[in-house]
Amino acid sequence: MRTTVRTPLEPNGPEAAETAGTLSELVVRRRRLFEAHAAYPGRDRFTYPVMAALVPVATSRGGEVAYPGDPMCLYSALTLTIRRSVARLRAGLSKEPSLDDVCPDWGDYPDEEYRRTANGPRTTLVADSRTTDGHVFDPRIWDEVARERFIAELRAQQPKVLLLSAVSAAHRYALDMAELAKEHAPHCVVVIGGRHADETIRYRDATGTAEFSWSSTVEVVRDGRVGRVVDFVVAGDGAPLLDLLLRALSLTVAPGFGPTDNAAVLDTLPLVAGAGEALRGSGTIVGFCPGEAVVVPVRGERLSSMELPSPYEAFSIRARFGVFAQAGSHPLGSRTAHMMTLDSCPFKCTFCSESIQVSRRPTRFAVSETEHVARRVRRLMDWGAEAAFFDDPVFWGGNWKAITEFCRDLQAHGTHLPDGGSFEWGAQLTVDVVLNRAKSEEVRAGLELMRSSGCTYIYIGIESMAQRVMAHVGKNLLRRNPEAWVSKVREALATIRSHGIRVGSSVLFGLDGECRETIEETIEEIGRLIDDELLVMASPNILTYHPGTAITAAHGQDRLDYHSRKDNRPPYTYFEEAYPEVVSRLLTEDDIWYIHKSAAERWGTVRNSAAETMAEATT
Repeated sequence: MRTTVRTPLEPNGPEAAETAGTLSELVVRRRRLFEAHAAYPGRDRFTYPVMAALVPVATSRGGEVAYPGDPMCLYSALTLTIRRSVARLRAGLSKEPSLDDVCPDWGDYPDEEYRRTANGPRTTLVADSRTTDGHVFDPRIWDEVARERFIAELRAQQPKVLLLSAVSAAHRYALDMAELAKEHAPHCVVVIGGRHADETIRYRDATGTAEFSWSSTVEVVRDGRVGRVVDFVVAGDGAPLLDLLLRALSLTVAPGFGPTDNAAVLDTLPLVAGAGEALRGSGTIVGFCPGEAVVVPVRGERLSSMELPSPYEAFSIRARFGVFAQAGSHPLGSRTAHMMTLDSCPFKCTFCSESIQVSRRPTRFAVSETEHVARRVRRLMDWGAEAAFFDDPVFWGGNWKAITEFCRDLQAHGTHLPDGGSFEWGAQLTVDVVLNRAKSEEVRAGLELMRSSGCTYIYIGIESMAQRVMAHVGKNLLRRNPEAWVSKVREALATIRSHGIRVGSSVLFGLDGECRETIEETIEEIGRLIDDELLVMASPNILTYHPGTAITAAHGQDRLDYHSRKDNRPPYTYFEEAYPEVVSRLLTEDDIWYIHKSAAERWGTVRNSAAETMAEATT
């Protein structure tokens, strides 16, 4: 299959001049076609069924980690297409033919009662298909039970479009879902996005060329490792690019929603991009046509986080996080919303796929927008959230001025829940952000404000407690005043605890310099932190290679198997994302068993996983 790279879509690009007439003809012709077609029973004849799925990572229910993927990535990507669809359905069909005559049927936003009562994972989509929240299939685990449920939903819904969001470790199951969609909803258009797409597709503006990692959806379809079960891949700014793609698709579909001509959709993209609205979003859309993968770079204006709707505008808050328990007596913890203040980590750890070097997605809230974020949090409380966790790799990028202003703004908006309880929240920081010697007073004041505004939990990436390992990591280490890593970790944790905030941590095995001796050293040193009550939770993880990270390149792992259909097995299932083919080459399977058993023995009940906690809380 050959690859064709088209001219980038840009604001006021060359397509704009010829757009108006051609687009007008398309819109008028489509209106006439649909008006002449018989109405569907109980449904607007101009809408088509759509379904989204959050692709899970785990494959068994035997007590192992059940990592649900990245729900906020999916929710965020759907915001603009849902907002456009809801507006069109509420307003009804316009008098004159319009670009948005035909649209995906996302239903309407949940009402207040629905938001407060919807809890836990969605059991079936059919019952909730009239609300935007009821269009997301979220199985948490991909096994035979989930597979049969998914098939039942496909047969019942017969979606015209299936949108799949996958992290790299979930990609193999996304391909399985795509294949099932083609079998049970034959005319379904399958679109894959999410972090795996972001990590594996690169368009080089300077050369006008596209590069795909060997594990990317594009490559596995191009070279025949899987069949052509995917129609489009979206990488980059998901919300505006997905909205652009679905508007183009909606312009090309015919009444009855039979087979889709992907080439026609791709040809329509420039027409929509030049249709008068400002072109927004930057990224890449890849469409599959017979014998050809067509790459369409999009270079519109970047949207700030404040310009995008809240991810929860269309979805209920369903997760529970065990570390938050003040708001009630639920055994799985408080109902917890996820928030982010930035999409990429500003630091350059060699192993991290969230580093801006890999994601290249600078979308974030500006430090001047703390009040807007506080208002969003207050709205989440009104929608039933009892707690919130900020999933940023580093909260507000480690900017203590922004952290301080946010805490003050949050206090001003109030942290009391409607039922009288107290709202809790948590965030992620780094050791060096906490030990910023030049701003020690600002740090102290910031931590005090965090606690007084409801912060009860901070998560810190310790990674390793072996100095020889940390020397290779490239973490945000302050080299002008080098200190032993173990003592810095202890001091940072003690500083946070002195303000009455609990601390959890991630520990990563398999980094450069790792051996059985450093593994033992890390497990013991973490155990001492637990003994001294400096940690309430420690999450052991195995280094998993992600496309694009520095350590993946350094270890020569340019062919990562994220596509083969297989169930995982112990000891890998005891860790997030770990599969035999993609974990650190410095660890043997015996080492991984040793880490699992030794951490459980030395750390006791404090040995846990953030993902496991979240997954258990939502099942």
